Amino acid sequence: MSIERGSVELVDVTKSYGDVVAVDKINLEVNAGEFLSLLGPSGCGKTTTLRMLAGFEQPDAGFIRISGEYVQGVPPHKRDVNTVFQHYALFPHMSVAENVAYGLRQKGVNKSEIATRVTEALDMVQMSKLAERRPRQMSGGQQQRVAVARALVNRPSILLLDEPLGALDRKLREEMQIELKLLQSRLGITFVFVTHDQEEAMSMSDRIAIMLDGHVEQLADPETVYEHPTTAFVAGFVGRNNFWQGVATEHGLQAEDGTVFVASRPEEDVPNGEPALSAVRPECIHLTSAQPTQTENVVQATVAGVSYYGDVLQYVLRTRTRDLLVLVPRTNPERFKLGDTAWCSWAAEDVYLFSARQANVVMAAPSAAA
Repeated sequence: MSIERGSVELVDVTKSYGDVVAVDKINLEVNAGEFLSLLGPSGCGKTTTLRMLAGFEQPDAGFIRISGEYVQGVPPHKRDVNTVFQHYALFPHMSVAENVAYGLRQKGVNKSEIATRVTEALDMVQMSKLAERRPRQMSGGQQQRVAVARALVNRPSILLLDEPLGALDRKLREEMQIELKLLQSRLGITFVFVTHDQEEAMSMSDRIAIMLDGHVEQLADPETVYEHPTTAFVAGFVGRNNFWQGVATEHGLQAEDGTVFVASRPEEDVPNGEPALSAVRPECIHLTSAQPTQTENVVQATVAGVSYYGDVLQYVLRTRTRDLLVLVPRTNPERFKLGDTAWCSWAAEDVYLFSARQANVVMAAPSAAA
C-alpha cells in the first residue's frame, strides 16, 4: 500500500508533564491534503499534540508517522512540516521578503532559487506588493499572511497552525478564515489547525477532532459533529444546547424539574432508570404565544431577555426551575418582549439523550445554557 505525502498517523500517543497527562493514548489519522482542526478547551491536549507533530516535543509512548515515515527523535528542521504560531515572530528589522527568505538562506539555498520561491510564496498569500515593508508597517492580517508565506516557502507537505488567528479582531479573523481555507484548497497541502473557537473550526475544516482531557471525543466532518454529537461534551462544546439532568425512561428522560422529554434520537444507549442528560439546541425550540396542541416536550415560560443579532433573535426564557436559550429567525411572525408569557415546544427528533457521566463538564461549558 502506498503512503501519500502529507498523511499523518498517531498511534497510542501519550505525553505527560510530571503527574499531568497532557495527551492520553491518542489515535488519529489525517488524510493527505485534508484540513483537519484540533478543537477543544484549554488544557485538552491539542497544542501538545501539534508540538509533537512539529518535533518540539517527543511522545512518552506510542508513535507518529508523517508521510509514512516514523519521526520519533527527528528534529523539527528535518521534518517535512512547518508551523505558524499565534504570535507570528517576524523579524522586525527585516522586510517581508527577507523574513520569508530567512529559512531558505539558513538551508544554503542558492540566491536565484530563493528569489523565485519567495516571489511564489508571496504571490500565494497576495503580499507581493508589500515585499519591502517592515512588520511594523503592516496590519495583523498582513503579518499573518507573511507568517504563512514564510512557512509555505519551504514547500512542506504539512502546515501546522497553532491558533494563528487568535490575535486578530473578529471581522479580520473571519476574512482570514476564508482566505486560509481557499489557500489550502488551492495548494492541496495538509493543514492541521489548532483552535478553541468552535465557529472557526466549523467554517474551515474538512474534519474536526474534538479533544477533552488528552483524548479525542469525536472525529468527523462539521455537519456530523453538529447534528450527531456522540457525547454530551461534544453537544455542549460545539454550538449551544439546553441541557436537562434526569433519569432515562423508555421513551426519553424524566428531568429533575419534572419536565418529561420524548427522544427519538438517543446518541448513547442509556438504560432505563440510569442518570442521563437531555439536550435541545436553541434553534430547535419553537416559541409561540398560544399553547401548542402537542402534550409532550412542552414548557411554559416568561421572556427574561431579548437580543437582536440581525438574522436571528435570541430569547432567554425563564421557567419555574431554569432558563432556556431560544433562537428564532428574525422573519418569525411572532415577536416577544420582556415579561411576555410564551410556550416552548420541540420535536422528539430534536432531543439528544446522553449518559450523565459528563454532566459536570457539560454544565460548566461556556456554550451550554444556564
